[in-house]
Amino acid sequence: MICLQGGRPDEAQLHLQQLVDAYPGEAIYTERLATLLERRGHGDEAVACYRRLLAARPGLNNSRYNLARLLKRIGRSEEALQEYQACLARNIARPEEVHNNISVIHTARQRHELALAALQAALAHNPEYIPALYNLAQLREEQGDWAEALRLFNRILQREPRHAGALAHIAYGERITDPVAPVVRQIKRVLRNQDLAAIDREELLYALGKAHDDCRHYDRAFDYYRQANLLSRQRAGSYSRERQEQLVDQLIGHCDRHWLQTIPPVSEQPLVFICGMFRSGSTLLEQILAGHSALAAGGEIDFFQRELAPFPRTLTTLAAPSLVALGCRYLDYLAEAFHGGTRIINKRPDNFFCIGLLHALYPNARFLISSREPLDNCLSLFFQPMEAAQAQANDLLDAGHYYLQYRRLMLHWQQLAGNALLEVGYEKLVAGVRQVTGEVLDFLDLDWEEQCLDFHRAGNRVRTASAHQVRQALYQGSSGRWQHYEQHLQPLREYLQGALASQPGS
Repeated sequence: MICLQGGRPDEAQLHLQQLVDAYPGEAIYTERLATLLERRGHGDEAVACYRRLLAARPGLNNSRYNLARLLKRIGRSEEALQEYQACLARNIARPEEVHNNISVIHTARQRHELALAALQAALAHNPEYIPALYNLAQLREEQGDWAEALRLFNRILQREPRHAGALAHIAYGERITDPVAPVVRQIKRVLRNQDLAAIDREELLYALGKAHDDCRHYDRAFDYYRQANLLSRQRAGSYSRERQEQLVDQLIGHCDRHWLQTIPPVSEQPLVFICGMFRSGSTLLEQILAGHSALAAGGEIDFFQRELAPFPRTLTTLAAPSLVALGCRYLDYLAEAFHGGTRIINKRPDNFFCIGLLHALYPNARFLISSREPLDNCLSLFFQPMEAAQAQANDLLDAGHYYLQYRRLMLHWQQLAGNALLEVGYEKLVAGVRQVTGEVLDFLDLDWEEQCLDFHRAGNRVRTASAHQVRQALYQGSSGRWQHYEQHLQPLREYLQGALASQPGS
């Protein structure tokens, strides 16, 4: 512990290893060593530590549970499921936690019926287990059953009136017409608690911004969003414009035509990727296409983000054999996680960083680039809590800078793989959904199917902040939204206009 506190992890690891060797049956030493190994990026070695401990003492359910959680974190989900099942077989205490964790894995692997069954098993053990109730409510919401989701969120609030997630989901799921609506008043009461966790305060401030936006109180809404983003910036850290420019420079310089030719293809499958900025309309596009009998919504598959961590910088350090192996593992992942013989749509927007690699690995892949009016896109980022890796979302000018670097990289990919890319504008899609959908299907070499236009009635699970919008016949409320906030966007507007005017192709 002294070594860790003194910033000497090598020595700390040595001492912990000596403890584990001397006392192989003491779980606490193994778990501390495994935690340190994982923190240092040696996940497989951490797993091996747990395996040795459990081989000697298979009855250590808590250690087995921690192993399962570790396996899930490092992407070995199927092994995690096996360990969770072993915990249940050995009658672990609080089995509802295990079933809930199993449901999370099944959800990530698109096995929604199995996820539902796991949640039901958790609630059979403990009907008031809040995490399972919350996950079940989210599942119902994402499947389009808002009435049942609302009932579950309210049930949670009866037991935990300060549950930020339930309050925020209600605010997002309902159209708020009164700035003193019950959910708004309840959120404000919770925010008055000084001991409220920062992450909960952040989530509730975003929800208040949405509620006041609904009520067309735009200045109040913007102020709540501004407060939320201040907290989000503390959580995510600052965005470095210099590092982002260096990253794009590095990708453009490394991933050139010669580099692409060194990577042999691994499959002729016509894979489908939707890439672009986050909050650019990719969910709507995916749900429309998922209505086609030859396509299925895969959601935001983070395979390459995990495998190329730190993403996307690792892309430039791997040799061709490693990249080929990566390409094969992705095909194995799709075969394991999805069934039915349809083409899976990978809608992870920041796959735009590795379009060149994906084009080399899968020469018949098609890339749909979702795009949106830049001010609307940046504003939507600012109005939505994003994962920590998207730190640019917490400042409008940072979001604008990120957009410009995205555009610069896309111009590079257009030069290298232009025939495999099709830009799909959000505004054009909502204004002429039949025509644009037909153009996209032609690009994918698919015949027209009328059910693509019934996307809002489909039973697909929608796991993004746009879940409620895509359940409507055609949601146009986000087009031109920036005009409501024009006085707050003048610096961003001037910044983008000046930068775009000087870029090639403007």
